[in-house]
Amino acid sequence: VYKAEDAILGRTVALKTLHYRYAEMPSFRRRFRQEARAMASLDHENIVKVYDIAQDGVLPIIVVECVAGRDVGDLLAENHRGHLNEQFVRRMATQLLRALSYAHRRGIIHRDIKPSNILLMPDGTVKVADFGIARIVEEDDANRGEPGEIVGSARYMSPEQLTGKDATPRSDIYSVGVLLYHCLTGRPPFSGDIKSLARQHINNAPTPPRKLNKRITPRMEAVILRALAKDPCDRYPSATAMLDDIEIEALPNAAATTEGSKSASRKGRGGLVLASVVGLLLMLGGGGALASGFVDLPLERDVGNAMSQMNAVEANPPEEPPQTSENARQSAQGPGEPEPQNAAGELAPAEAA
Repeated sequence: VYKAEDAILGRTVALKTLHYRYAEMPSFRRRFRQEARAMASLDHENIVKVYDIAQDGVLPIIVVECVAGRDVGDLLAENHRGHLNEQFVRRMATQLLRALSYAHRRGIIHRDIKPSNILLMPDGTVKVADFGIARIVEEDDANRGEPGEIVGSARYMSPEQLTGKDATPRSDIYSVGVLLYHCLTGRPPFSGDIKSLARQHINNAPTPPRKLNKRITPRMEAVILRALAKDPCDRYPSATAMLDDIEIEALPNAAATTEGSKSASRKGRGGLVLASVVGLLLMLGGGGALASGFVDLPLERDVGNAMSQMNAVEANPPEEPPQTSENARQSAQGPGEPEPQNAAGELAPAEAA
């Protein structure tokens, strides 16, 4: 992939081409042309756009949108804890599933969902990249990959793909399940060489995500495990159905996944003070609340704007013993402790009105 400038339109673009050693291989050239056709037919805010197709000698070139930002793989590698917070992952998954739902309705299957193909723009918009091994369902067998051919990243592939069967939209659902598992636990459900991965994906049940990260909500764990069902018939019937389950319930305790260390320490001061602070922030217009993570961000619209205001890395506040309602106020304003303040720096009332 090369970064270039469109001299006519004056815009920065990305040039995608095959390695020279693949240029003379019919199967790779076919797959490359297939990527161009598949991507060119898609026009969605969460899918990397194709601008043009060109040829440089024997090398075919696809001119695509140049996405400024980084991919989910980079984000996972930069996080020393290895996993991302659930609120961020939900919003990333929302945009990813919308893109897949759009493509699936047009008969296009991605077949290679993995962290490096999920791009994150600075404004929070998610872009799905590399439909290079996508398959147009309506095309003849002559235009598909060879029978029994394994195409894609085995760590994120569905059991049916690993056994050489045709991919379906539910194969993408499985790959999304693997991606979410990796994002929330810090590792994919299975690892090893291709043969070992194939055996595990086909025969082994994944370790429940909550055993690896207790912060994952039970509902999110259920979504992931359904997506990872061995039998495609037991998975979500569509990307839209999986999207509905992710969006159906606002994430509880959203503050735990978006606050920094300062606001995290404030969390344990008691329910009465937290409730009063939230109430005051809402009356002030909610701007400060979004900055501190006290108010959940919107799930439906302006997802990109919501993600851009969030921290992907999970906060890790220390656990504190449970408090009774009688001593909650005492712990909130103990001797020598300053008055609680809201995100705007104003004094908050000690009790809810």
